[in-house]
Amino acid sequence: MADVKVLREKVLGITKELREAVDVSIELRKQSPEDKEEVIVIWESFLKDFFGYVKQRSKEAKDNLLSGISWTRLKLF
Repeated sequence: MADVKVLREKVLGITKELREAVDVSIELRKQSPEDKEEVIVIWESFLKDFFGYVKQRSKEAKDNLLSGISWTRLKLF
């Protein structure tokens, strides 16, 4: 059975790893134009796969995981 505590721990662990990936990405982009382009491809692929999976599972479960999330409150851009 699902547990909110387990979810919180998983998300915190993933957040730590994603921050590390961002830091590595920044270093790679500084190193060379070739690395910069490859980093873009890697992040595009990750985001496509992630949001695609969220959309797929939301449809299957008939429960939109992203509903109720305020993109304004996230202040992404």
